[in-house]
Amino acid sequence: MQSVENTTLDRSTTFSQEIEAISRIRLLRHNKTRKYPAVSVVLSTVRPDDLTSILSQIKLQSLKSFELLIGLHAIQLNAQHKTLISQLNKRGIKVRVEKYSQESTLGTILTDLARKSSGDFVAKMDDDDYYGPDHLRDLVDAIIDKEADVVGRAMNYVYLEPLELTVRRFGVQGTQAVELWSDWVCGGTILVSRAAGESAGWFGNGTTAVDRYLLSHVTENGGKIWRTFGAGYIYKRGFTFHTYSTNYSKYLKNANQQVVGLWQDAIFGTQ
Repeated sequence: MQSVENTTLDRSTTFSQEIEAISRIRLLRHNKTRKYPAVSVVLSTVRPDDLTSILSQIKLQSLKSFELLIGLHAIQLNAQHKTLISQLNKRGIKVRVEKYSQESTLGTILTDLARKSSGDFVAKMDDDDYYGPDHLRDLVDAIIDKEADVVGRAMNYVYLEPLELTVRRFGVQGTQAVELWSDWVCGGTILVSRAAGESAGWFGNGTTAVDRYLLSHVTENGGKIWRTFGAGYIYKRGFTFHTYSTNYSKYLKNANQQVVGLWQDAIFGTQ
């Protein structure tokens, strides 16, 4: 593909150049979208504080219409959650809340939510990551433009919570490569067509690797996965009882830039 994506974006691309190129890509794709399809967002959460954070981010999404299905994994809504859900409802976002026991697995929860959703496309969001206001619209524009079965973002921005650093990883290989057909995208950014999701068995019923379950089954079924630019999403790595313990050096070693704290820019909604 000899396009603005491939000729402009490589390891030497600066942040400002990246944003400039992304602006062109966004405009081209947005102009092609004549009518937005029905979109459902599925979200499983086990942490009340993170649910507050993600609901606040979802409220700011520029995609005008979608439904949100929340899976409460052995937790209850508090007053702040209810206020945010009320604000979403007033905005025209239909919110459905389902409760699951401690024994339920992540895969079972997400699969159940996906099956109960009504959208032509289903987006998965994670409660502990950071999403810019155009996150959902970017994905919908991309899946329409590319006629893909799945779209998702590259892992270009990672917040290493214990180190209080955000690293920017940008290159032509690995998980940081953007605007290409692939068999992998960041799990917290998956947008899948209903037909492809149903054929894949959604997210399975396991406790881990639920994103890989969906992506691998989509490709096994002959589906196409497009990995778009990562800016607009920050993947968080932290120390919690359920988060995979990882070696942070792999993120630092492949970083083009790093900043203290969360990366501050309008594209992330963190300015």
